[in-house]
Amino acid sequence: TLESHLSYGVLSARYADKYKSAVSAMYLEDHHWRIMAEWQTETYASTLSSSLDGKVFVGTSCMKPLPTLVIIDEYTAEKDQATHAFMSTGTYAEIYDGMLCTDGGMTTGPKMTPLFQDSVRPQLIVDLMATGYPSDMVYRVDFDQYASLIEDGMDEMESFLVAGKTERDGIITLCPVGADVSGFVCK
Repeated sequence: TLESHLSYGVLSARYADKYKSAVSAMYLEDHHWRIMAEWQTETYASTLSSSLDGKVFVGTSCMKPLPTLVIIDEYTAEKDQATHAFMSTGTYAEIYDGMLCTDGGMTTGPKMTPLFQDSVRPQLIVDLMATGYPSDMVYRVDFDQYASLIEDGMDEMESFLVAGKTERDGIITLCPVGADVSGFVCK
């Protein structure tokens, strides 16, 4: 994902005139992500289940009829299920398993953290809402911003792993086994 974002940043800069408005930037990024998602599913069709099932968990907000968090942890190329799963986590609208879905942000609490609700494992929480970077990075890929964000994230994680804390309080936390995670907040 990091390489994809950085590569897309290079292309966005090269064709900056196409990405001038937020609307055109969102449309183009969505269109290109759909092409990439289809390519990924086709290219890795034979190994999707063995490589990802039970290992990669993604959350998407689906209308059932009200917004509900749907956790996806099984993948197949059949009926482009993996393509729709991938797209439902980062686009404004996608049909997944017969439901209208969008990224999981609206159903995963104030910090958009889709925490496992079973409390049987520690959970590393990265507060993406506290990066200090502009929110338009979601639909406008700027190479320099993304490279800076990645470097900052690596520095923050190194500090957390070495010292158990970061310069900015609470940007990375460890939610212990057995913690109350109702409302997708570790208490």
